[in-house]
Amino acid sequence: MSLQRLRYRPRRPFWQLPQHRLPVLSLYKTLLRLSKTFPNDIHKKYLYFAIREKFRSRRYETSVMSTIKHLKEAQECRLTLQKALQGDKESFKHIDDLAWGRKGRLKKVLEVQKIHKLVYDTRTVQSRMIDPHRAYRVPLDPRLYKPPRVRFFRRKRWLKKKHKWREGLVKYTIVTQLGYRLQRIRGWRQPTWISMMMNKRIRQHQKRIDRFRELESYLEMVKGEEVMLKTLNPKLNREMEGFDKLIIQEMIDSRKFYENMMKREKKAKLDDNI
Repeated sequence: MSLQRLRYRPRRPFWQLPQHRLPVLSLYKTLLRLSKTFPNDIHKKYLYFAIREKFRSRRYETSVMSTIKHLKEAQECRLTLQKALQGDKESFKHIDDLAWGRKGRLKKVLEVQKIHKLVYDTRTVQSRMIDPHRAYRVPLDPRLYKPPRVRFFRRKRWLKKKHKWREGLVKYTIVTQLGYRLQRIRGWRQPTWISMMMNKRIRQHQKRIDRFRELESYLEMVKGEEVMLKTLNPKLNREMEGFDKLIIQEMIDSRKFYENMMKREKKAKLDDNI
């Protein structure tokens, strides 16, 4: 063992030393390589997931004695795999029983009554806490069990009752600040979504109107600057060319909206005066 050869305590932790990392990684690779050489598909899957889970769950081990124990266990596993491939009946039967759930972890999983809850992951609780991501799940082979039949019942959708129009209710129309017309019923409270919608529309329209008026002020400033530069020096006027075109183009895009809003505001004022 590589850890048993260390006489003195190293400055770095032992899991960072190359004389420990390299043999452990080579042992892990040999075990995975041996698992792929088995002819049956169930044996391949079980050995691959079991080897990966053992190494991943013990990768944070810091005790020297426990790591030596785990490495001895891995070497014994390698010997059993080699014996099974060479034709040893006892070792092959041991692997076959583990893969088909006649003993080991899969036997406990298969003995559970509500098996459909453990189909997605057959690992222990400790290994699930270490690696909770679904990429590290160990699925249960569907050939080992028959999933229970579950019947799904559809819920009945009850038809909504159509309420009759009560007597005494009065409808009246309201004209908002922007000119929109809404119908209300006397005595009923206005829904919140309508008020939120109207507030949002008012803010958006006000922003666009303010932008149009701001562009008008910019255009007046640019024209005043052009007149002043012409009086001072006509050559300086060439530097100001192009500024007014950008402002006018943006104003043309928002002019239709501005005119419509002005018309609506005038109509709303006339209705209030009447």
